[in-house]
Amino acid sequence: MRRVAPRSRAPGGAYGRGPVLIRSLYARPYPARMTSDASVSPDSLDQSRLTRLLGFRITRAELRIRRLFLECMARFELKPVDYSLLVLVDANPGVNQRQLAEVLDVSPPNLAIVVARLMKRELLRQVRGQQDRRMQHLHLTTVGKQLLDETELAVSEMEARLLDSLGPTHGEALLAALARLEHLA
Repeated sequence: MRRVAPRSRAPGGAYGRGPVLIRSLYARPYPARMTSDASVSPDSLDQSRLTRLLGFRITRAELRIRRLFLECMARFELKPVDYSLLVLVDANPGVNQRQLAEVLDVSPPNLAIVVARLMKRELLRQVRGQQDRRMQHLHLTTVGKQLLDETELAVSEMEARLLDSLGPTHGEALLAALARLEHLA
């Protein structure tokens, strides 16, 4: 579904001066203490107000883990969505793109691009539905299954390192807490 920005109720923004206000917020020069200094490291900045925020901590952790995952997948030339799709197709042979798009939270047109890319690499194949010939069901090819087996070994090693850094009880607690957070809204 295409999202459209809400229309302003008054000229110049909701309060009659929206764009001007926004422009002025970003047009201010930085105070002298905030100028760029190559000797300042991120650790030397006061981040205490941010580090108390759950969203900030989750985002920071996600960025670091995503970087590790990208490094892990680089030798296989897979993106995170490629890996996730291959895992889901392996666990659910014959799944259709609509189901995958919903689970992966990817728009159907974007998922079609991912599927086409994986089919071009001969990792996936499409099979027409018996009941509805318009329906395309996805299956891993032999090459796709072999690549997935290799990637899952690399991912399990990466996951083991992450969980080891947390310890067994903290790792399980984190997974449980994240599962609860996924179902918030």
